[in-house]
Amino acid sequence: MMVEKILRFTLILLLLQGLSLNRASAAMDEQAGAVVKEKRTTADHTRFTELDKPFASGPEVTRACLQCHNLAASQVQRSLHWTWEFDDGPGEKLGKAHVVNNF
Repeated sequence: MMVEKILRFTLILLLLQGLSLNRASAAMDEQAGAVVKEKRTTADHTRFTELDKPFASGPEVTRACLQCHNLAASQVQRSLHWTWEFDDGPGEKLGKAHVVNNF
């Protein structure tokens, strides 16, 4: 249960950051009259009407995100961000799987 909450929180942060970056980038491109360069994302989240509204809570954002990103939790769990490990001396292993607070 705790892992699921952490994954949701992480997903919310990543998606909100992506939304604000996409909007800022699009606005700057438009103001400058520049040709929009290819972005690193596969979707322009500013075009999704489902996301163009105020959200009352983090879980509400997560529900909206998971409509499309339905494999996000398992993908994050297999990522380097989630699976890193470090030997910090005899019997001392660090990493997400080895600490209580694994943000």
